[in-house]
Amino acid sequence: MDDKPAQAGSSGYLFVLILFALVFVLILPLVGMMYVDTMVTKREAKAQMEKVEKLRKQIEEERKNANPVFKPN
Repeated sequence: MDDKPAQAGSSGYLFVLILFALVFVLILPLVGMMYVDTMVTKREAKAQMEKVEKLRKQIEEERKNANPVFKPN
């Protein structure tokens, strides 16, 4: 009996399995790092927006106190 086709299919399956394992081992940490970086960037952007909003309100209050006739839109 000739078992070459069965061995070829088995070794091909093993090769694909090892390839998938390597891809997941390399890609999963990268995806995790990208997710964490995205969350950190989002938090920093939110903090900056809050700071800008606070400064904008402060400037509006200063203008209102300096010139009571002026009304911003």
